[in-house]
Amino acid sequence: MRVKEYSLREKKHARTKIAIMNAFIKRLEKTRFDDISIREICKSIEVSEGTFFNYFSEKIDIINYYSHLLFLKIFWKTRKEVPQGKYVALIEAVFKNAAAELNNVDITYQIISIMVMQQERPKEMAISNIEKHFAFPDCDEIEDVPAIFIDRFFEECMKDALKNGKLPKKTKINDVLVSLMTIMGGTLMAAKFGSIKDCAYHYMRQLNLLWKGLGVKTQRG
Repeated sequence: MRVKEYSLREKKHARTKIAIMNAFIKRLEKTRFDDISIREICKSIEVSEGTFFNYFSEKIDIINYYSHLLFLKIFWKTRKEVPQGKYVALIEAVFKNAAAELNNVDITYQIISIMVMQQERPKEMAISNIEKHFAFPDCDEIEDVPAIFIDRFFEECMKDALKNGKLPKKTKINDVLVSLMTIMGGTLMAAKFGSIKDCAYHYMRQLNLLWKGLGVKTQRG
């Protein structure tokens, strides 16, 4: 679906929602999450506080929305690079693209800390096709990519890999998910403490150890 097929109302709705998110995330680079003022956000983009709450019921929803969009782009890039059915290669490409996209450390580490403080998993966010398009206008057909959280993506990959004989039958999906999520977040934290720039290298190193432990065949997929 192309943007010309949307109504003016739909376009305005999507643009306003993304503008609110962008204004909030820009402040997150230099301001603690709890100190960001909704009133100042609204003033900067000339919308009312009522309008803000029509889009986001609370500030944490913006973090979830931004995170879903961030990984949406990562999934889009990954699917462009990896042939269908190459499940292990798909997971590795997600990590490589994540290393490139999560390079704004001022935002990335704030988001990690915010999510850690939450007592429940991030909410599933409904993101319309027009929102996907306006968020990433240069990403052709990104509307076709599901907007899901990273653990759901990994879960789908692992289930498909197991179903198609790309993983040993004894593989426990939930155990692998914990390992993958630990590598994703833990490597970022270790890189920060060690002043390490090349997260992609360490992602691949940790993944190689995981595949070896699982008994995954050497060839990718």
